[in-house]
Amino acid sequence: MKSVFDYLVQGVYIVSTEFENQMAGLTAAWVMQSSFKPPMLAVSLGPTRRTAELIEKSGKFTVQVLDEIQRQVAEIFGYHSSRNFDKFSRVQWSRSEKLGLPIIEGVLGYFECELEGRLESGDHVIYNGKIINHKLLKKDGRPMRFLMRDWF
Repeated sequence: MKSVFDYLVQGVYIVSTEFENQMAGLTAAWVMQSSFKPPMLAVSLGPTRRTAELIEKSGKFTVQVLDEIQRQVAEIFGYHSSRNFDKFSRVQWSRSEKLGLPIIEGVLGYFECELEGRLESGDHVIYNGKIINHKLLKKDGRPMRFLMRDWF
């Protein structure tokens, strides 16, 4: 059954973090810029997710913009739990410039954020992060878009 939710246009991103040598990341569609000054991003994650748990402990995270050709990456990070599946062993990755967090090869770019606050919102938590660095990695790609009917 079609719904107006089917027309909300969102990107597809990887949110990642690391705490005490434990890496976690997940596919997220609920990401938005939340401030110009200072520049900030907000991500909405399920509070039981391993990535959310490690963001709370580390106080830092990345938001990586997936290229539309990275569907397999989106599936790896979206359909498996970081608690019992090493997602980063399935992809090539490197470290971000400032915070040293995992960045997946082939993404269009990324933001490095320090956690500034959190807000419980229904069955999710919105993590608001101050952008301390951002980097464009590919100029010719196209960002992946999220449409509910393509994923579920």
